[in-house]
Amino acid sequence: MIAPFNPVVVAPTYNNDRSIAEILNRIEATKLPVIVVNDGSDDSTAGILASWQSRCPAARTVLSHPSNRGKAGALRTAFKHALAAGFTHAVTIDTDGQLAPEDIAPLLLMAQQSPNALVIGQRDAKAADYPTRSRLGRRFSNLMVYLESGARVADSQCGLRVYPLIVVDSIPCHSEFYGFETEIITRAVWAGVPITGGPVSCRYLSADEHVSHFKPWRD
Repeated sequence: MIAPFNPVVVAPTYNNDRSIAEILNRIEATKLPVIVVNDGSDDSTAGILASWQSRCPAARTVLSHPSNRGKAGALRTAFKHALAAGFTHAVTIDTDGQLAPEDIAPLLLMAQQSPNALVIGQRDAKAADYPTRSRLGRRFSNLMVYLESGARVADSQCGLRVYPLIVVDSIPCHSEFYGFETEIITRAVWAGVPITGGPVSCRYLSADEHVSHFKPWRD
């Protein structure tokens, strides 16, 4: 039995000092507590986060890794802290500016209606500006999830999700970096966890704007 719905926003970040302040400001509209994991950033992220946290320390938590552990490590740190703090769900969002904090609310509504489900955002696969490499990677990842679990997931690579923390805590995952986000889907299906989701927007940045730490073959 999952406790009364008590969500928190989790925002892992690594060297996104050009976009993180805007993303955090937009997250404020959700009125939710926020956990940011500074995953070993060596730009000006730490100073930005210190200023952000000081304005509302009760609802804003900053956890820091001395060196970069990758997205899986950042998520695990945040999930452990969130579970210990009494939260039931973590809605994750990247801080590079591609995903929209405004889409958090509708995904949380889905999670509240199905509290045991893993809720995954679904980007528009037909968007004209969707990079070809990303589209192909998404299709390949979706296929691998289907072959492993039999589940047809629309967007197995979207980072905007709602995780039931009790489910995450009970499912062992071994992948590092971005591989965690694919592995958790397959293992959740094997464990009988429902997978659901809904449309989310995505802004595909120019080469000058985009800071990506995703390594296609490794991840």
